[in-house]
Amino acid sequence: MDEEQLVSKKEVLELAGISYGQLYRWKRKGLIPEAWFVRRSTFTGQETFFPREKILARIERIKDMKDTHPLDDLADVITQEVNAKLQVSLERIRRLKGVDASVLEACDIDTTPKKTLSIQDALCVGAVSRLKPAARAEELDLVQRTLRARVDEALLERITAGRLDLHLLRKRVSGGGISAEISLVVIAPSDAVFDLDVTPVERVDLQDLLNRIKLDVAAKGEGLGSGRRAPEEER
Repeated sequence: MDEEQLVSKKEVLELAGISYGQLYRWKRKGLIPEAWFVRRSTFTGQETFFPREKILARIERIKDMKDTHPLDDLADVITQEVNAKLQVSLERIRRLKGVDASVLEACDIDTTPKKTLSIQDALCVGAVSRLKPAARAEELDLVQRTLRARVDEALLERITAGRLDLHLLRKRVSGGGISAEISLVVIAPSDAVFDLDVTPVERVDLQDLLNRIKLDVAAKGEGLGSGRRAPEEER
């Protein structure tokens, strides 16, 4: 966050033409990630700042989507439709940061032209792209298998409602004169506590990842069950 250009809350409200109430209602609905609300000390006290490009682009996407959905129902509509059956075009997924041929291969994604991805596929690609710099090949395979096997309607509701992270861990085990290191994938709250023999490798905020997929991908009108199409945006 430190390397990104920040913009104050006051400037966001002025530039985006929205109210304080709208901003925080969207936050409560999960449309704007909690992590984007950055508290910083200033000469007048504590103020809230945001990553400039991300927050302004996100607000524009939300405003575009509310043209086809009542504002108060927007988050629920997105959640119900996307969680029920998300079909994201492969070409759109390819444009997300960190996604390359090796990530698609690690997730065993069929790269047939005009291919669409399920919610499990999309979460797999997003998680693997974030974990790739720190994870081993066999760990990335464990991540994608875990997400495909465990992501169901109930888990999606928990991810949407509260913060769940995917934790990649390593644990040293020994016995009978043999010592080995095993890899673990755990889906648990961000503040989960593990035993002393476990070394955290990396974690992925699944709520933030799911929201990114919903708004940065599904908001383009690709795969929402209603068939409505939001206006195209320049990336």
